[in-house]
Amino acid sequence: MINKYLSICLVIALLAGNSLCAQTPASTAKPAKASPAIEKSASETVDVSKIDPIKLNNQMMMVFMERMKAGNYAEAREIAGQMIFGHDKFSSNEAKEYKSFHSLMEKELYSLLENRQGNKKEVVWVEQPISDGFYLLAMLDFQEGKHEDALANMQRAVYWNPVRSAFYCERGYMLLRNNTNPNPLMAQVAYTKALELADNPEDFAGALRGLAFILLERRQPDVALACLLVAKEFTPGENDVEEELFFISRNFPTLYNSMDVASARQTLKQNRILDDYAPEHVQVLLRLADSFKDPKDASRVISLLHRAKQMAPKNQEVNRRIQLLEKK
Repeated sequence: MINKYLSICLVIALLAGNSLCAQTPASTAKPAKASPAIEKSASETVDVSKIDPIKLNNQMMMVFMERMKAGNYAEAREIAGQMIFGHDKFSSNEAKEYKSFHSLMEKELYSLLENRQGNKKEVVWVEQPISDGFYLLAMLDFQEGKHEDALANMQRAVYWNPVRSAFYCERGYMLLRNNTNPNPLMAQVAYTKALELADNPEDFAGALRGLAFILLERRQPDVALACLLVAKEFTPGENDVEEELFFISRNFPTLYNSMDVASARQTLKQNRILDDYAPEHVQVLLRLADSFKDPKDASRVISLLHRAKQMAPKNQEVNRRIQLLEKK
């Protein structure tokens, strides 16, 4: 049976993703009280003069992981609770809404998608890691067998950060493994959304693996195999993908031997499944690059453009801009 996307891998992906296009959000509230492993001031609160919100988020998540792996769920839950402390004080209205993003890239992606829907609200990026806090609470609930509570907290995480691919991957996993009411249909919706939002190889491959599991259960081994072959292209050497491919090769040898990566991508397109990053991510990176006007920021612009090139190597506009800037 195909292994599903593991929660601990998602936490690692969250930590890695926090540095992408990182920028300090607007200061809208006091940070949550820190865990014992995080540097404090004499008043026993986080010394915000020595740590920015993104670093604070990373530190709290690392401490959470340590506590959870040690089986100390009570302290892990306390840390997650600190991350969401005071979240109910942020009250969205018709003109303004509050969100808890990981990076400026996520904020810009959310604004882009919302504008397409005609939503012109001001989006305020709060500095607390509220979305991560609810995500970690969901993990704890699920680990303790409280699957409905886990799904409720995962929904809260998605509310606070609607463009985080890893959240949808985990929601898909929880919907499949719900001990009272498994829901493969909604899990497929979640994995499909994760695929659309994925902006890194781990998230993209994770969403494809989740879809592969569902498709195999629905007796669509050809589409499942296509998902796994493309996932392998994004994360070469990933043991779980290799194991899942081995399962298909043993049970569907003729199919396995007849499909290569090119035909796998074609199969995904025929089934309206993304075989590469959604184009919106490159659009966001170009918009971010355009936001830097000072010549001193040229290195940041080039970095953003190279990130865009990694996602879309053949994009003519991206390549043109890189060549133009590197000639200067």
